[in-house]
Amino acid sequence: MSITDEVARMRERLEGLVREQADRRALRDRQADEAKAKAQDYMAKQVQAAERYVDHRRELGRREKEAGGWATEKTLADKSNVMGFGVVDEDGPGFTGHNLATAPPVTRPEPQPAGAWQPPPVAPPVPEPVAVAEPAAAPAPAPRRAGRHARREESFDDDDFSNNSWMK
Repeated sequence: MSITDEVARMRERLEGLVREQADRRALRDRQADEAKAKAQDYMAKQVQAAERYVDHRRELGRREKEAGGWATEKTLADKSNVMGFGVVDEDGPGFTGHNLATAPPVTRPEPQPAGAWQPPPVAPPVPEPVAVAEPAAAPAPAPRRAGRHARREESFDDDDFSNNSWMK
């Protein structure tokens, strides 16, 4: 075997490796293009669904506006007695803008300087009560007789109506 034969064999092997690398790169590019197309198709469908949802919400808003918004005949019918809480006077003195049936708005305390906080005082320990011997317990009362309609079976099924006396 001569050196030229060995060099020719190495060139063939190198050309095979280059060809294999090019094939792998082409496969990877093709798979990436397919994934992009699939993602783009999915996003297009999502956009169509979102547009349909927006159109639906716009239609509902239009219908609500045509019906008078929330102020319909039913909601304006009787304001003198709101769930039994009396008259709701929104224009009178003391109106805070909040529904009377809800909790008052949360107010936060003013921040205190860093050195102003002090731990709460600790109460002195309470002595434990001394155990007192209790007198002997009275005998347990005799068990009561089962009632007329008492269930006799442990595996009574509420949904099974065949074992009720009125069915027989």
